[in-house]
Amino acid sequence: MADRDDQTNLSRRRLLRAAALVPAVTIPAIVVASPAEAAYNGEITRSNVMLRARNWYNRDIPYNGDSRASDYEGSHTYRQDCSGFVSMAWHSPTPGHSTRTLPDISREKPWDNLKQGDILNKAAAYPNGHCMLFEKWHAEIPDAIRAYELTTVGMGMRAHTYTIDWLRSNGYVPRQYHKIVAG
Repeated sequence: MADRDDQTNLSRRRLLRAAALVPAVTIPAIVVASPAEAAYNGEITRSNVMLRARNWYNRDIPYNGDSRASDYEGSHTYRQDCSGFVSMAWHSPTPGHSTRTLPDISREKPWDNLKQGDILNKAAAYPNGHCMLFEKWHAEIPDAIRAYELTTVGMGMRAHTYTIDWLRSNGYVPRQYHKIVAG
């Protein structure tokens, strides 16, 4: 007996065979953009930023500042470091900004107004700079957030919880990408 996935695939095969029998001129072309697609270096929604970030997180992209990894669409490659990860999530120019240049494409914002797709940036030269992508406020720990980050060779890609007090005391500044739009 076929499992559920096999049954779904059989159904798709039957539909594809039937579609092949119908002349192509009678079928209108339907183009559906992937939910993570956004114009390269253009406006991007918060939900698209998070889909792009989760793609690298799910792929467990390792930290390696000398290497590059492809984005969600496979069209561009970004540095495999913290600011390359943020640049990829924002779909900004390749190979990615640095922690020192992220302020050029973002604006500072209040801590209590952090939203998905914003960043926490510590603008400094390697190895003292770092940035991470805000995912959400922690439901059980007051004044704590969960963020995605591409850390070090040993830790790599991770989602981690930080308190706002710790982030402030360690020089992080909340920032919002200037091309981010609602959604």
